[in-house]
Amino acid sequence: MLFVTIEYLVFFIVVFFLFWSLPARFRFWVLLVSSFYFYGTWSIPFLFHLILIVAINYYGMELWRVYKQKFIFVFIMIIDILNIAIFKYFYLLLDVLGHLLQIPILRHHQVEEIFDVMGLKIFLPLGISFYTFQIMSYSYDVFSGRYDKRHPFREVLLYILFFPQLIAGPIMRAEELLPQIQNIKKLSFPTKENLEKGFWLILIGVVKKLLIADILASVIAPLHDNQQTLSTGDAWLLVFSSLLMLYADFSAYSDIARGCGLFLGIHIPINFRAPFFMVSHSDFWRRWHLTFSMWIRDYIYIPLGGSKVPELRHYGNLILTFFLGGLWHGASYNFIFWGVFVGLSLSIESFLFRRGLSEVPKSLLSKILRRFITWLIFLPQTTFFFVKDIDRALYVLEKMLTFDFQGISLNTEIIFFSTLSVLVFQFFEEYPEKLERFRKYSFFLQMVFFVIVIFLLLEFSKTGQDFFYFQF
Repeated sequence: MLFVTIEYLVFFIVVFFLFWSLPARFRFWVLLVSSFYFYGTWSIPFLFHLILIVAINYYGMELWRVYKQKFIFVFIMIIDILNIAIFKYFYLLLDVLGHLLQIPILRHHQVEEIFDVMGLKIFLPLGISFYTFQIMSYSYDVFSGRYDKRHPFREVLLYILFFPQLIAGPIMRAEELLPQIQNIKKLSFPTKENLEKGFWLILIGVVKKLLIADILASVIAPLHDNQQTLSTGDAWLLVFSSLLMLYADFSAYSDIARGCGLFLGIHIPINFRAPFFMVSHSDFWRRWHLTFSMWIRDYIYIPLGGSKVPELRHYGNLILTFFLGGLWHGASYNFIFWGVFVGLSLSIESFLFRRGLSEVPKSLLSKILRRFITWLIFLPQTTFFFVKDIDRALYVLEKMLTFDFQGISLNTEIIFFSTLSVLVFQFFEEYPEKLERFRKYSFFLQMVFFVIVIFLLLEFSKTGQDFFYFQF
């Protein structure tokens, strides 16, 4: 069930009215049952599989609370890693073995062909990367003492299955969501301010998805074809437009999730904070997919030693952290390359910052120059995120770094207006206080946006595309 469909709109309206109209003791069950239904519309078997994974983590950690044996925690972590490894990395792991051992039959395509003949196929459970991070953080926080409150199984189950953020985040910590679930009976009906904010988030999310992300996706799709030749201009615009599309798509999901949460009295954290306003690669990761970057910081980078280690090891920690972050995004070599390049960029920046280079220049000219250089390095490495075929990615990268100006085949008008729209959205993310001047027109603007959104849902929701991060 996609957020940007009439089906979801009806579903959420029903959930909203049941949640607030039934006695408070039923609120928890309304959310749990609706979350079961939401995930079950994709796959009933994988719903039971997800419940099983949550049960293993929950009861395993309850066992750890009693016996305090580290091997119990380690065993649970191994189960979580094996779960995602089998469903997401099975073909990649065999392909790596095939290359290392020179056994062609283990190569990805060979294994898929054999499985097809046998009538076998490994399907990727929806949202497995996100719910794996969330359930692993619960177990780790209990083990480390970061979160020591005890909850019944049903509350931890809802913590993982809470439908607005189940499929593609934001990734929430136990301390962020479980206390809200525990106090669900005491929730008051949302204030006018929260309802208004939630309404705006949902409206803006739908506009971002259907008017920017989906349109851009259709514009750039032909240039991802391996047979399509590119000019230098095409290559740069292809990568930039892909990044525009991803921001509009992913932030749309986060906006709608946060808006739905506010309607239910649940606060979901911000996931984006004007990433295109970055002044460095480090700054980008303090603005983009915040719950992911904070997760890999707290559960990978810091346990490795973070920056409180010798300098060379610090750079190794950055590269390893984003190598694993790349793998989390997808089971293919392009994501590995992307993660390593991100780690290298951050390491080079850290090397320069340690030697006196200021991250935020003082003069306006220096700020403009710094942003230009950052983007000039950032976009080429992003090629590996969007172009899944390595040969095609190298071809796009080659075109970006040469001077083959044969004209531009992309629709520059759509890209221009999409860029303008995204910059407007991010301007208000960077300077939210600027919205105050529009508050007196809020009701009128909401009605205009509401009419636009209903039209978009009726016109485009049937032909709309899945959210980009659903593949992860």
